[in-house]
Amino acid sequence: MWNALEEQPLKSIVIVLLLCLFSLTALAQPKWKRSDKSKTLDMELFPSTMTANFLTTETLKKGDMEYEISHRFKQPLNVGFDGFWGLEGPVNFRMALSYGITNRFMATFGISNLQNNLDLQLRYKLLQIRSKALPSVLVLRGGIAVATKIPDALERSRFDSDNFQYYAQLAYNTMLFNKKVGIGLVPSYLYNSIIFSVEKQYTFSLGNYAQWFINGKYSLWVEYNPVISGYQGIILPEDAGDPTKKSYNALAIGMDIGTGGHVFRLFTTNSTRLNPSQYLVGAEEPFEWDNLKFAFAITRHF
Repeated sequence: MWNALEEQPLKSIVIVLLLCLFSLTALAQPKWKRSDKSKTLDMELFPSTMTANFLTTETLKKGDMEYEISHRFKQPLNVGFDGFWGLEGPVNFRMALSYGITNRFMATFGISNLQNNLDLQLRYKLLQIRSKALPSVLVLRGGIAVATKIPDALERSRFDSDNFQYYAQLAYNTMLFNKKVGIGLVPSYLYNSIIFSVEKQYTFSLGNYAQWFINGKYSLWVEYNPVISGYQGIILPEDAGDPTKKSYNALAIGMDIGTGGHVFRLFTTNSTRLNPSQYLVGAEEPFEWDNLKFAFAITRHF
């Protein structure tokens, strides 16, 4: 069953996006500044539009773009030197490109090699509260995803309606301790959580994260996605029929390095799932040493 589901990259899209990345890196400036010159600027609490797995309340300025590439290595860290701590093993990856339609409205298109998943998101900044004690911003994001590679046994076409998933997320950000600590809450709803199920399932989770900004370049963070209600069963098709298998809450711990319009994220996690429709439903294994994987993400604003 697993061989039938083995992920194959969307090769042509990957090549185009990689060429775009190399071109954009060549144009990187030593210091990035917003191009907006208006007198009343939108609030900017976080240095990027995303964390490792969630959205922040940042939106791109009109005409600006952001590129993302993320990797989740499948082998755990405890394979040690022989497997180079998981880096020699297979990997799940995501690439995405975002565009600022207006200063408060942006779109993102992404791909993941996990089930050859395609993902389209729209984000709008709803509310800004300017306060020295508790600055607050609220955004809304909606998305649609489709898994274009599924088991032959399901006898579905590539774009069958049962392969589509839909999600909605609210994101709230604030800053504490003289802007040294950023807080995020991301309640999320996912419809058709597991595309292999006969009946449509849903997942409601209460994502959250905290980030400590050590200085203008380095920060440490933790993020957690507890599933509050809905589907919490198997997420790997090969586990079908095993009553002991289930999904687990995803947890990630890591650090960010921000420089020259780039944000580099290095972290460890129990989840190898990337696109929101995949990540929100849960992780394959609990957050334990034997299950921890190395992961990274890079975003480039231009």
